[in-house]
Amino acid sequence: MYKKIVVAIDGSDHSFLAAEHAIQLAKLQPETHIEGIQVLDYEKTKADVLHSSDSIQLQSNDEKLQRFRDAFEAASIPYKLIMKQGEPAPMILEHARDTKADLIIIGSRGLNPLQEVVLGSVSSRVAKRAKCSVMIVK
Repeated sequence: MYKKIVVAIDGSDHSFLAAEHAIQLAKLQPETHIEGIQVLDYEKTKADVLHSSDSIQLQSNDEKLQRFRDAFEAASIPYKLIMKQGEPAPMILEHARDTKADLIIIGSRGLNPLQEVVLGSVSSRVAKRAKCSVMIVK
C-alpha cells in the first residue's frame, strides 16, 4: 500500500509516536521505505536557546535523532534521516512531493506549543496542503 513514508521528526514525543506508526506500517509491507525528515528552523532555535532554562531542551540534534535511529534499527526497517533548513510545514511538503511519498506521518504536537496556538500547527498545515495521504498521530 505505502512504498514511501515520510515521517516528520522534531525530537518531540509526538514525533516519536509518528515514527513508531511508520515502523508498524513498514512491518506490514516489507518493501516500504521510511524517510525521517527533521527541519531546522534556525530563527526558532536561536530564540529557544536564548529563552530556555531547561537543559533537556538544549540537547543536540544528534542526541534527539538517536532515539529514532535506535527504533528503526531495532525494527530492522530500512530508513533514511534527512535534515533540512527552513520553515517546517513547507519543507516537509516539498520533500514529500520531491520524493513521491505515498504517506506523510506527523505528530499532532511538536516542541513549540506557543507557535501552534499563534500560527496554527505544522501538522494542520501539512494536512491541508499535502498531495498525498497524511496521518496525524496523537
